[in-house]
Amino acid sequence: MSDFLEVKCPDCGIVLVVNRRTGKTVEVKRSIIEDTTGDRFKDAEIKIKTSASALEKKVAEAKAREAGKMDRLNAMFAEGLEKAKSEGEVERPVNPMDLD
Repeated sequence: MSDFLEVKCPDCGIVLVVNRRTGKTVEVKRSIIEDTTGDRFKDAEIKIKTSASALEKKVAEAKAREAGKMDRLNAMFAEGLEKAKSEGEVERPVNPMDLD
């Protein structure tokens, strides 16, 4: 017989590992995900897969935002270039050092 007893809370699903002789809690096993399968390794695998897909989604959204920013910046640059071309030649400002 083992020296440890595993007790599962029916309400929250936490598993307490208790020493049979002393009655002290040795370990608290919390579930990794909300809908636990009962196997911690399977739960960890599910959590890794869901976090990886969430990460890929966030990266795709960030790429789309950056592409939109570049399009706006390119449009602003083209507009400024056209404005500069339409204004024609601009005189060079007077250098204060040349006034002597």
